[in-house]
Amino acid sequence: MRVAVVGIGGWGKNHLRVVAQLRGEGLVDTVYAVDIDETRLRWAEKVYGAQAVRGVEKAADLDVDAAIVATPTTLHARHAALFLSRGVPTLVEKPFTATLGEAYELLDLGKRTLVTTGYLLRFHQGVRYVKANLSKLGRFLSAYGKRTSRWPIRPGDVGVIKDLAIHDIDLVTYITGERARAVYAAGGSTRGQYEDHAQIFGQYGGSSAIFEANWLTPYKFRRIELTGDQGIFVIDFVTDEVYFYGEDGVYRPRLEVAEPLLLQDREFLLAASGKGGEVVAVEDIVYTLKLCEAAVVSIKTGKLVGLDEV
Repeated sequence: MRVAVVGIGGWGKNHLRVVAQLRGEGLVDTVYAVDIDETRLRWAEKVYGAQAVRGVEKAADLDVDAAIVATPTTLHARHAALFLSRGVPTLVEKPFTATLGEAYELLDLGKRTLVTTGYLLRFHQGVRYVKANLSKLGRFLSAYGKRTSRWPIRPGDVGVIKDLAIHDIDLVTYITGERARAVYAAGGSTRGQYEDHAQIFGQYGGSSAIFEANWLTPYKFRRIELTGDQGIFVIDFVTDEVYFYGEDGVYRPRLEVAEPLLLQDREFLLAASGKGGEVVAVEDIVYTLKLCEAAVVSIKTGKLVGLDEV
């Protein structure tokens, strides 16, 4: 396969690394590194043997089998459209687009080809374990996701909800199969136009979830808890550990070590080549962005917001 990685600064450099690594499995033949920064392009050529392409517009003319877009969020829709309009299977980093409206437009453009996003924590071994053993919880009651750290080194193109909380928003649905119907959120911004701290309460019918995220607390915290009437699962994404708290005490399973990003990009490229592959469904892309935007509306209005209202 010929694969273009668009945007190799920030998180994009990790996509470049794993796509180059997949050449060793025979899945990838040629890697194109696309960026506007000459220094990055020279680095990509030297370190990963990638073919350098300066500018997305030039990359749009390349004969490629798949594209991964990892440019700043506000550019996702425009850059991904260059590939989807030509029928090139495309993975767009999360958040998929800056707004739900842009997502609808991009998904409509790509309705005849493969288009997905990068919720890499679906491929975390702890998440896989909990999803496979969800019955141990009994009846699912609630979830609590917490993500904190100092301000990220990235463009200020979205708030903390679409940058951090969106991971746990997706994971609750991916693991349990349940979707929120309405949300109430509190939060705000200490600087800039986007929220930098948020607490979101989601109503899931017979269950509920709380998502907390901020860019203010100096300690990096990445953890999700799922509670049922028979036990509690805890996944710590910093230590890569899973705990189950049940009637017989506390159990910590041994997990296979694997890089989620490598697994994700491999699955995407398998799907792009028609060999199966697990990718995030379009419906999940829309749902997570809806919940995020409903939470932002709730912060601004102080009201409960139904997902059917956004």
